[in-house]
Amino acid sequence: MIANQTAEVTSHEMSTDRSSAPTTSARLGTLDVLRGVAVLMIFVVNIKMMANGYNHYVTRSLWEGEVAAWIAFVQGEFIHGQFVTIFTALFGAGLALLLARDNPVQMRVVLRRLFWLAVFGGLHLIFLREGDILIWYALVGFLAVPFAQLRAVTLLGLGFALQIAAYTHYTLLPIAEPGPAAVLWSSASQAHLEVADIMLGSVGDQVSARLHAAWYYMIDLFLVGGVWIDTLGVMLIGMGLLKTGFLSGELSLNTYAILAVAGLIVAASEHVLPLLAAGESELEKAVLNVSGYAHRFGGALVWSSLIVAAVSAGWQAKALAAAGRTAFTVYILQSVIGLALFSGLGLGLFGQLSLGGLMLITIGVWAFFLIAAPLWLARYRFGPFEWVWRSLTYGRRQSFRLVSSKRQ
Repeated sequence: MIANQTAEVTSHEMSTDRSSAPTTSARLGTLDVLRGVAVLMIFVVNIKMMANGYNHYVTRSLWEGEVAAWIAFVQGEFIHGQFVTIFTALFGAGLALLLARDNPVQMRVVLRRLFWLAVFGGLHLIFLREGDILIWYALVGFLAVPFAQLRAVTLLGLGFALQIAAYTHYTLLPIAEPGPAAVLWSSASQAHLEVADIMLGSVGDQVSARLHAAWYYMIDLFLVGGVWIDTLGVMLIGMGLLKTGFLSGELSLNTYAILAVAGLIVAASEHVLPLLAAGESELEKAVLNVSGYAHRFGGALVWSSLIVAAVSAGWQAKALAAAGRTAFTVYILQSVIGLALFSGLGLGLFGQLSLGGLMLITIGVWAFFLIAAPLWLARYRFGPFEWVWRSLTYGRRQSFRLVSSKRQ
């Protein structure tokens, strides 16, 4: 999820009726805040992989100590998978805004945006972090574009149908385990020891490992593994939710409260469904897969309902909105910070910090972005990476610095 698509759409480009997209910057403020929360919360779980490898990212029990166990529990219950789902839905909503019916951005501009996002994603994947999501968003974005002008009910129906298709795919064709060359994606209990040698090694060691891991990530996981189906479904759901008024804060506070409770019930079913699947049959494994989906989507509904309702009720959250408007830059800089802290190119702290220590770093990173983003946007129109992306998209240098009223 990631780039601030709504902030780059001018007011006349957003002028459209209720069935297509919101019409005022006030409505769009909910998307900025929601995106800001999502990009910061994603770092809570991503830092585990940056600091200790993929196996510590997916396996709670590898973190030692009672404090770590509680932190891992909270992350697993209330964060993991939920905010990246929100982020993905917001990317779809951004595409819908750009292609709003009454006065859409030209299709060639949207396609160029996606092309350059894929370029950024590829570079990020190889040189900064093996878990890049930009390239996934770009590639799936090309598939999502033709659906952007459909009605909300159609988009929601297609989105959930794709989730069923993705669930069926995962159940019948489980994602293949990575081979030795893709050790960066290994969940084996001792894999982090080999990953440590890579991350504490040279630039060449890291780039070589990411190149090998990229094949597994893009082919086995994304393409053959069916992640693209899941991602497309979430993007279409995001488009549909925007057009219903849910993401833009147009529903009543009572409605958001009801949706939050419904999401909580759905998420809590993760702890009920496994009771029906105590064995090893294919049916019972399918039930377990359903419980994971319920937790992820239910949690995403709870968080998004609460945040959008809070903004609609008057919560301005200007710092979070600024982080949302610069989400592309924030996302990339999170990876840069990770390299600086944990790899041999920086402080070399890979594998040395507890989960509690990582959370303290996370809070510090949050504070940095929540202070820096508003200060930056007080002087500049876009985040630095947003500006580069926009300039490449339009093929010319875009206006960057804000002009103060005194100078005018």
